[in-house]
Order: sequence, then structure tokens, then C-alpha cells
Amino acid sequence: MNFLQLIDDKTTEIGARVPDFRLVDPSDNVLRLSDLRGAPAVLYFYPADGTEGCTQEACEFRDVYQDFKELDCAVYGVSPDSKELHQSMINDNQLPFELCVDPDEMMMSEYGVMGEFECDESESEFWRSRGRNVNEENHVVIPVRATFLIDKDGLLVYKWLPVDYRGHASSVRDQLKKSFKFDIAF
Repeated sequence: MNFLQLIDDKTTEIGARVPDFRLVDPSDNVLRLSDLRGAPAVLYFYPADGTEGCTQEACEFRDVYQDFKELDCAVYGVSPDSKELHQSMINDNQLPFELCVDPDEMMMSEYGVMGEFECDESESEFWRSRGRNVNEENHVVIPVRATFLIDKDGLLVYKWLPVDYRGHASSVRDQLKKSFKFDIAF
């Protein structure tokens, strides 16, 4: 796939409050920005469960998850996939964190992570099978890989947009340590 452009260039500046959201985890629990208060959090956006890059990114977060936990930082993956696909991804890869659904894709739009991609025929078929609209030029709008590091008060500390998933989770962990200098959740 070839990335063409971001759909909306909404930009939350470092130090600004991130937009509120409503996510749903595979157990139908609702997660909102207010639920994250009191501790930092990582929200990472990805295109689809079960694809090679998305699986590798999730597994890298899994592999360093203990470091996030020790720093009192929650990790949440967000994509437009269904709760069932999320649960399968969690089970298949033994993920210790939640993958959440953005039911109306409003959060992904508010965070400015929706992008237009050009696909080949097999990629177009994959996206159609996932319920995405692929136009006659084989262009699809899906989330780009992006990560937001949010502090205990809902302020943006750091963001990565777009993301190369290789080694990304370790970079986020390192930024978390650097940004908070052990002043976590006080």
C-alpha cells in the first residue's frame, strides 16, 4: 500500500488537552479520556488486526509492556476492527493490554489519524472484506499508524505520526521515561 495523505490535518499540539473519546473494549467496557486521569497512557492507532505489521507492533508493545506497567502507564490499541477481531488478536498474541473499537470512528477523525492509501487488487479485496469502502481508483481510507503519549491530566506529551512499527514500542517506552523522569501519577 502507498500512503497518499492524511484526510484531516487536525493537530493537537504538545501540551494541549487531547480530544475526549469513547472507545469500547472486547468486553463491552467503555473507555473515556476521564478514565485515564491520574496516570499516563499510550494510545496507539493501527489499521487492522491480524496483518503482519499490526501484529508485530502489538507484540512489540506486549514485549515491553512490563516497563509501561512499572511506570503506571496504560497501553491501548485502537483500530476500526470489531470486538471479535480484537479479542482474537489479543488471544492469539497473548496481549496484556486492551485493543479498543472506535465504534463511529469519531475518535480517529478527531485525533487526525485517518489517511488515504492506494492499494493493489489483493489489498483492495482485503479492505473490502473488512467493510472498508475502496473506490474505483483502489484508494481506501483507514487509520495510519500513530501513537499518542498522554499525561495524567489528559495533556499530550508526545506524538508519533506516522509510525514505522519496527522498534516503535521501545521508542515510546524510552520517551515515557524521559518525559516523566519518574514523576508518574503523583
